[in-house]
Amino acid sequence: MPRKSLRKVSEMGTTTEPSVAPNAVPKSDFRILAEAGGVVTAEMTVAAWIALPNHPHQRNTVRHARAVHLKQARGATGAVANQLAHVVAARLDGTYYKVDGHTRSYLWEQGQLPRPAVLRVTIYPVASRAELDALYEVFDASTAAKTRYDQVYGGFRECGFQPRSKRLRHGFLNDALNIALRGGIRGQQSRALPEVNLYRAVAVFQRELELLDSIDPEPRPFYSGVVAAALIGLALYPPERVLDFFKKLQNGEGNRKDGRSDPVDAVLNVIQQMTLEKRAAQTALQADLCARTLRGLVTWLAGPETQRNQYWLKTSIHAINLEPLLAELKAKKGIRDDPTL
Repeated sequence: MPRKSLRKVSEMGTTTEPSVAPNAVPKSDFRILAEAGGVVTAEMTVAAWIALPNHPHQRNTVRHARAVHLKQARGATGAVANQLAHVVAARLDGTYYKVDGHTRSYLWEQGQLPRPAVLRVTIYPVASRAELDALYEVFDASTAAKTRYDQVYGGFRECGFQPRSKRLRHGFLNDALNIALRGGIRGQQSRALPEVNLYRAVAVFQRELELLDSIDPEPRPFYSGVVAAALIGLALYPPERVLDFFKKLQNGEGNRKDGRSDPVDAVLNVIQQMTLEKRAAQTALQADLCARTLRGLVTWLAGPETQRNQYWLKTSIHAINLEPLLAELKAKKGIRDDPTL
């Protein structure tokens, strides 16, 4: 996470020069108005605000810049305009971060939103990264309907992962990550369990996501269940072989022999049947699709000589038991006792 130094706020409301401050806010742009309980109220220019680092969990700013309420804000006057000129930051170890106002910052920078003459900024002191994250969540929840897509995208940002493939770039991985960690989508899990922390889930599967992205997966056949199977497979088995299987799946390179299907063709048959019945994208079916895809992967990896009776199939491929595979995955990742994963 890039950090840009700003002048530190002193108890007397003055500023001191940092040792290295190529992006420091000019004195005229950062003026302390008040301080109470460590919380500082200040004024700064829009240019200075734009220069502050974003919080690592920040959503897809460009996408949210197209939101209807932000389009309406362009013509704001009076109290609404005053509210738009109020932003929130946090100070951690002398470095300042945006807590809200990321999208406005982008629109001001692009010239798509009129710039206020000055911004009123509230600055909260935080003692740790965890406290910084918690503060962000409070303000983000109050200013935007944070979707799971946003959380996944925030996870990408924090990991420095920039997916190139259309399937991963869109960020719709909530169901896949839930299945890869818990064997089912959120609606199929016990409500006693907390929701999966998608920021951490992305970090846990960063290597597998990067590997999957390297083969440029398409939305079809990479439905959520297939993506989940790929993540689990890449975590447990030799990546080169696993990628070969999923390349064949993407390219439709299954084989048939005497009316029987090899594992790749068997999985493709399942996906084709679900597609014909318009069920392939149904979230409730993704865990089963994952289990069938993993059965195909494991059987394909073993080869026709090892499991000859199971390799060439005349009937639909059966779902594998996900539970022992997920237990092995969590043990390997060191997250077996983490309730948020």
